[in-house]
Amino acid sequence: MSPPAPGYEQFSAEDELPGRLAELSVRTLVIDIEPLVAYWDGTQDALDRGLAHVVDLVAGVPSVTVVCFATNSARRPSVQPRSTRADVVYLASARKPAHLAPYLGFPRPGAVIGDQVLTDGLLARRLGYTFLHYRPQLTGAPIRPQLLNGLGRVARRPLFGPRRHPS
Repeated sequence: MSPPAPGYEQFSAEDELPGRLAELSVRTLVIDIEPLVAYWDGTQDALDRGLAHVVDLVAGVPSVTVVCFATNSARRPSVQPRSTRADVVYLASARKPAHLAPYLGFPRPGAVIGDQVLTDGLLARRLGYTFLHYRPQLTGAPIRPQLLNGLGRVARRPLFGPRRHPS
């Protein structure tokens, strides 16, 4: 049996997340690091603070039991993030969207939160999770994410169909 058709939604403000996650009743969150948690060229301290902030942000969503931070970069936190309400996992060099094994034991339903259709969105689709596409106003993003974003604009509709917004 194949997983259910994944959903697609855009958001641009992190304060929108808790309410939307509660409405979706997701049990697992897979969260990309850059740029929601920390910028690409950010400091170690910015990464650590960003992880703690996002864990706090989603901690109030009763359905969430797993928060998995996943990045294709090698950067790691100096301290493993923790929550009293959910298991917190951090995956560096995650090889999104090709490598699915780390996510297969997580409870469903789930959502992937990230800025790139071709990595985060494709991972969500392969897992049968909702893709919450983070689309903030960015300045100074590195060239690679900018190029991936352009290619992702072309691939979004074939992967996810017409754009849907929360009701």
